[in-house]
Amino acid sequence: MDVGKAIRDLRVKAGYSQDKLVAQTGISRSQLYFIESGRCVPRIETMEKIASVLNMRVSDIIIYAEAQYPSKSS
Repeated sequence: MDVGKAIRDLRVKAGYSQDKLVAQTGISRSQLYFIESGRCVPRIETMEKIASVLNMRVSDIIIYAEAQYPSKSS
């Protein structure tokens, strides 16, 4: 599951640029870049901020991530 890609997809579908999402969540642009590129996993507090701005629940993001980017089994 790739939460970062899911956040990027949902952000774009909602019509938000990275700059607009950063301005409304209070997270840094570099933090959002690292999340969306999969270089870090967001903390729950960050997920809550992003979900709130996108008018979603954190669980909606996770469900989307699992559906679109399922975990690879070994």
